[in-house]
Amino acid sequence: MKLISLTANKQSFHPVIFRDGINIIVGKQAVSQSENDGNTYNGVGKSLTIHLVHFCLGSNAINSFSQKLSDWEFMLKFSIGSDKYYAKRNTSDQSKIEINGEILKLAEFRKKMFELCFDARNDIKYLTWNTLFSRFARRYRTCYSAFDGFMPKESDYSKLLNNCYLLGLDTSLIVNKKELREKQQASSATEKAIKNDPVFRQYYLGKNDVEIDVADLQYRISELEKKIDTFKISNNYHELEVEADEKSYQKKQYENRRVIISNNIKNIEEALQETANVKDEKLLKVYEAANVEIPDMVKRSIDDVLRFHRDLIGNRNDRLRKELNKHRADLKEVDHKIAELGMQMDELLDFLNTHGALEEYVALTKQVSALKNELNRIEEYQKILKTYKDTILDIKTEFISQDKCADSYLEEISAELIRLMNQYSGFAKRFYPKKRSGLSVKNNSGENTLRFSLDARIEDDSSDGVNEVRIFCFDLLILLNKVSRIRFLMHDSRLFANMDPRQREVVFRILKDICEANDIQYICSINEDAMLSVKTLMSEDDYNSIISDNIILELKDDAPESKLLGVQVDIDLEDKRKNTEELR
Repeated sequence: MKLISLTANKQSFHPVIFRDGINIIVGKQAVSQSENDGNTYNGVGKSLTIHLVHFCLGSNAINSFSQKLSDWEFMLKFSIGSDKYYAKRNTSDQSKIEINGEILKLAEFRKKMFELCFDARNDIKYLTWNTLFSRFARRYRTCYSAFDGFMPKESDYSKLLNNCYLLGLDTSLIVNKKELREKQQASSATEKAIKNDPVFRQYYLGKNDVEIDVADLQYRISELEKKIDTFKISNNYHELEVEADEKSYQKKQYENRRVIISNNIKNIEEALQETANVKDEKLLKVYEAANVEIPDMVKRSIDDVLRFHRDLIGNRNDRLRKELNKHRADLKEVDHKIAELGMQMDELLDFLNTHGALEEYVALTKQVSALKNELNRIEEYQKILKTYKDTILDIKTEFISQDKCADSYLEEISAELIRLMNQYSGFAKRFYPKKRSGLSVKNNSGENTLRFSLDARIEDDSSDGVNEVRIFCFDLLILLNKVSRIRFLMHDSRLFANMDPRQREVVFRILKDICEANDIQYICSINEDAMLSVKTLMSEDDYNSIISDNIILELKDDAPESKLLGVQVDIDLEDKRKNTEELR
């Protein structure tokens, strides 16, 4: 894929006609002014050129275009092999792009361009037309801060996936590790949630302690099932219960009566014993004492007194003996009743102990069912936890297996890795012959989403311009690797801003050699002062053939008509959302 031209439907627009080899868009200033802040562009349109190329090739909608360039239509002509195409997009209806007469929605257009330029599967997440094409045309300010960052807010995984694909490395290893890591994170998060989530634990466990209560529940269920197995249902169970209760009440009544009778018998026996102990001598002593103390009251003789006393005692004893016989008869009858009721109660209780009511049977079965449900929930909880623990262990094993595969793979392609390293180092040595440099691809064995550690290095890369040199060398390496059918590379003037004149000179000398030898196209925008800084480092012929003869457009700030659009307009080129949707 090479670019042919960039045009618009407005006559004020300065067409950009591309050609093979080096293409330079120069920005000139009639008067000195402060550097653009990067958020709103008040310059001549150099950076806008790259954004318009992205716009025509399926970037996200650019709000400032619809707001400030209403009804502008831009058309980019390009070729892929021997086939020629054009892509046309209107600023007022950015949801569609016309390609060779066919109007497509953005997603359809991107799919078509992906298939035209790349041979990879188009269903790999984060490997998309937008992420891959951005590797050939850096457009945002942040894209010039690191060699491997081509899109704002691009994840490390997306960087690795896209860069490794364009370097010709096996992306399935990268995707597999990402998927495995996501599975690991999901399993770990779920296991943690199961353990800690109060609702989940309450549903499965209630207030149970898993380790303690399983055995207890199993024991209780076993005992209840034994009871159910021996349970006999009685149809008149409740009537028998009432009868047993009634007999128990009667028995207690008789037992109370027995206590009373026994007490009466005891009292009578004690009274009889006490009467038997009263002798005539005691009475005489009482009488004598009475005769001394109250002689006037004593009228009867001692014989009369003794006779009266014996009669009184006899009558009393007769009466007590009758009562004693009666109580003894009553006690015998009560004992018989108690024994009879006891036998009847034993029979009833024996029956009740071996039988039960239907409701009791149902209650037992419900109790067993509830306990089994409780046990099943706990066992299910344990199984779920075990499943996730086993999964996590399996994932760790799979990590080890994938690590071994990655090591074997890197060993198998060691010759290709050396070729890539030498090619990158060859470019870097043109800038810094005495500095160590190289491309490193190592197996990342950590439990993370990144299969490889990819690094493009130049010793002492903190110096001015070294980062930009790394970016240039890495981008050129991707282009020359020719995994895709894209045969052009496009850079903004930001690439040259921090370089010194010698570094800029080397860039253009490398490009002259590379473009001629590999039939590729290089497009860049550059400020006039940066371009002129290399003039003293080249011969006149070299400067003309490498620089002057390859200037395809000069943009000036002396008047709106001299700028790219031909009109004065402030356009937001640094989208605050950073086009994160394009990463998808």
